[in-house]
Amino acid sequence: MREGFLLVLIGLTSAGAWAVGARRLGLDTRALGAAAGRLLESLGVIVIFLAANLLVAGFLILTARSVGPRFVSLYLVDDVVVLALSVLQGLAFQAWRGASPLPGTDGRT
Repeated sequence: MREGFLLVLIGLTSAGAWAVGARRLGLDTRALGAAAGRLLESLGVIVIFLAANLLVAGFLILTARSVGPRFVSLYLVDDVVVLALSVLQGLAFQAWRGASPLPGTDGRT
């Protein structure tokens, strides 16, 4: 029942966003496919940043264990903050990519 509620909730808010975007903001509904593609790109970048953050943290913790006199737990990175910051890193990187001209162009339209 919980999963069904969440699906209905997400479906309703998505339909509401589509209605507001199409009717009030005048967004082109045919561009929704391209937007979904960019969303998947962003999710991929977020996953890459999350994996990189966890790998670097693991390396640093294991290095601290072998070099330092005190035990350092891997549970230091078992925090939702790592996920939240990885999401922000990924979104910022995607925004930067979108704002930068393509390589080999001079940036003029």
